[in-house]
Amino acid sequence: MSKKVQGIGNQYTSEENAKRQRHARLKKVVKKRMLVFGGGLFAIILVLLIMVGVQMHNNQQASQERQAKEEEYQKIQDEEIELKERLNNLNDEEYIEKIARDEYYLSNDGEVIFKLPEDQKNKKQE
Repeated sequence: MSKKVQGIGNQYTSEENAKRQRHARLKKVVKKRMLVFGGGLFAIILVLLIMVGVQMHNNQQASQERQAKEEEYQKIQDEEIELKERLNNLNDEEYIEKIARDEYYLSNDGEVIFKLPEDQKNKKQE
């Protein structure tokens, strides 16, 4: 209030002033509570977002690792199929005979084997 205006010191004005002061203190308390609870809520949301980010990163790494393992598994399966075919071929007498003739130059009775220069070139290229 300005110096020219003087307040009335009656019961009504003092009660109104007390109400305003209580209301102002209550506002401060409410603001503090909102700040504390809002800060807590913000911290919880921040922690949850960080956890989601970490989980997404872990899922992505696990997915990449799984894909690499699946590729490795597929290679091993292909190799297993190839080895089974080779095993079946080794149980076949005709195949063994062919390998013996081609690589070790074995022959049946009465057969003569001739080495040609083309055969040596083919072996060097392989």
